[in-house]
This record gives sequence, structure tokens and C-alpha cells, in this order.
Amino acid sequence: MGVRYKKAVLALDETAKARLWWGPFGGESFTSSSSDESAELADLVDSFYDSDYEPRDGDEIEAETDGENGGEFIEMLDATLDEIGDDLEVDRIRVEVERAIRVAGSGPDSRFKKRVVSLLQERGFDAGLCKSFWEQSKGLPTGYHKYIDVITSDKSRYIIETNLASDFEIARPNDDYMRLRQRFPTLFIGRPDHLKSIVRVMSNAAVESIKTAGMHVPPWRRREFVLAKWFSSHKRIINFGRDKKEIGTRGEDVN
Repeated sequence: MGVRYKKAVLALDETAKARLWWGPFGGESFTSSSSDESAELADLVDSFYDSDYEPRDGDEIEAETDGENGGEFIEMLDATLDEIGDDLEVDRIRVEVERAIRVAGSGPDSRFKKRVVSLLQERGFDAGLCKSFWEQSKGLPTGYHKYIDVITSDKSRYIIETNLASDFEIARPNDDYMRLRQRFPTLFIGRPDHLKSIVRVMSNAAVESIKTAGMHVPPWRRREFVLAKWFSSHKRIINFGRDKKEIGTRGEDVN
């Protein structure tokens, strides 16, 4: 498989390689505020094509699709979103995050997120910029991801993604999958267990949609890879510049 795809993408530039899997999604994923993530995706695609990746027998999807239809996926997603909606802490954080986003404006993704973190800290929140990282294992490529978190006075942790839906973009999505993505709020704020539930539902639905379209499921669409973005070992940065302070944290089980 690796040789075939290397030949197929030999003449493509970085953006074209990325779009080979992600498809034409307009400006949503390639705006200036997400340029860093686009570059990371291009690097990931390159490493995939250069690695001669071959899924092992039984390794490609593992039991990620277990027969749920589109309606059941929607019910599961709605149940989690309802739980998030009932969390008063989420509402409190959301007000300040939306304010911080308006003040921070646009710009390179990393700089934008640092600015949001700093603005939240000015409002009294224990906010941090987290950078997760993981090594290649079980057929999954190495990678890293940056996101924001807030730790409340009772030590509860809330993860913040300004466009979580972009992490679940796939090429040629079927109607059921499109309906799922349309239910996502633009701004996600929730506890890790809520995010883990969402990832599991969306990853299973993505695999089902990709297979329905007759395409190969790339390794970064697998549930374990998506979960690794938020549940791998990470460094939490709470100060920037000369006073930069990083706190290392071990990851969780991503299964």
C-alpha cells in the first residue's frame, strides 16, 4: 500500500496531500487561525506515505464498528451533549472563553491559544496550554496536539476546543455522519469523560462512513489515534516567555 500511495501523491504539494484524505471542506479547516494544524496534518500525511504503513491482520479497525446505525449514534451523541449542557461549570467557563476568543482575534493557532489562556488567567481561571505527544505504536503514527484546559477549584478538569468538529472531518461523509457533525457546537467545553465519549461515537461513525464510501481508513481516523490527542502524556504550560513554566502529566488509557 505504501508504494502505491507514494506514487499517487508524488506530484502533489503539501495542501493537496492533506486534502487527499480530508477532502474539500471550504475555508473551515484552512483559515489563518488553524495554519499550524494544517502544517501538522501535512507532516502527518508525509510520514504516513514515507512509512510503508501496512495494517496487520485484524488491526485496521479492531471492533470499532459494532453495528450501531446512524440513529443510535445520534442518540449517544445527544446524551453526552445533554450532560454537558446540564453542567453549570461549563456555562461559567463558556462565558469567559467566548470573551477571550473575541479579544484574542485571529492569528497562528499556537499564538491564538496562548492569548486565550492568558486572558482566562487574567479573569482568575487556572488555565493552561496543553501539548500532548505520543510515539508510533500498534500501527499508529507518532503525533502531537495542542489544546486548552481549565482546572476548577474542586480540581475538576475541563478541556476546551475552539473547533472540535474539525477533528472529525472525513472525505465523502455519508448523510448520517453529516447529521452527527452538524450537532456539534462551534466551541466545545467539557470534562475528559465527556470528550472521550464523543470521540468514541464519532470515530465509530467515521469508520462506518468511510467504509460505506469504499475507501481505506487512514490510521489517523482510528479511535486510538484521535483519543491520543487529549489522553496521551502532555505538558501543561501555564506561563509563557521568560517565565515559561511547564508541568508534565502522564497520559490515560486511550482504549
